[in-house]
Amino acid sequence: MVACTDGVDCECPKTSVAVIGTPGVWDFNSGANSNTAFQDWLTSSSAGTAKVDNFRTKPTLTAAFLAGYNVVILTGLGNDSNNGPFWTFDSAEVAAFQDWISNKGGGVISLTGFSSDSGEVNAKNALLAFSGIAYNTDGPNPPCALVDASKKEMCSCTVGSLGTVSEWNRTDPIIEKLSLGVTLVGMSGGRSIAAPADAHVAATSTNGSTVLDFLVGKVVGQGRVVVYADEWITYTTLWSGAGIPGTTIPACKDYLPQDRFQTAQLWYNMIHWAQPKATCFKIVDTQQPVTIW
Repeated sequence: MVACTDGVDCECPKTSVAVIGTPGVWDFNSGANSNTAFQDWLTSSSAGTAKVDNFRTKPTLTAAFLAGYNVVILTGLGNDSNNGPFWTFDSAEVAAFQDWISNKGGGVISLTGFSSDSGEVNAKNALLAFSGIAYNTDGPNPPCALVDASKKEMCSCTVGSLGTVSEWNRTDPIIEKLSLGVTLVGMSGGRSIAAPADAHVAATSTNGSTVLDFLVGKVVGQGRVVVYADEWITYTTLWSGAGIPGTTIPACKDYLPQDRFQTAQLWYNMIHWAQPKATCFKIVDTQQPVTIW
């Protein structure tokens, strides 16, 4: 229990997060256990308001298991996130997952892009089917958006061959806080999202005349579903720049991922939006300061 602001004796439970799946392998800094960057950040920066459990072997999704968590984050759902074999969930697990969200007020955040094998999306699409949101089987790379037209090296400094998510919907009152304080986030080789008419699209990328959905939120019964098009926001590269050659180039000073991307803010926004009852959840981060709402 952690203190809250609704009275002298007020206490509220920690936000309990289950990260389900094996971590990604594509980070520039992949040899340094880079794929725990998100979990490490959440554990160390939440000032005791959140706890994280990692499940790298497939758990059975039962009502009892899910009852222990406020938020579930779906990562690489396979024995190996890149090569599989990819997991499957039976009808009882799918039903329990839907009930946990729709009737128990759970929040899910789904990521993709862990593998070039489009089969990686099947388990997530099965779990998310009740929401009407699904991953496509493409592999889009958005262009790199320059934050300063005179700073041409910005893209190579921050992301190398990656692109950026930079088109945000800030006018839809249902999901406007998903993009609060976020301008740029790195992305590579994810999957675009098929969003039903009753979902809310928070981020897109325009490729010629085609608009691809990259971040979608939907309120489903008492719970919430957040679907994101990539996995790079879990990697050390986007938090500290580790592994990017530009870290040693003087011209890249102040133009590295930790300087230009709002990875921490996006994660805070997704967790808090997915679980609005987590009123005590906060982040204290001096490297990537986060606006708490």
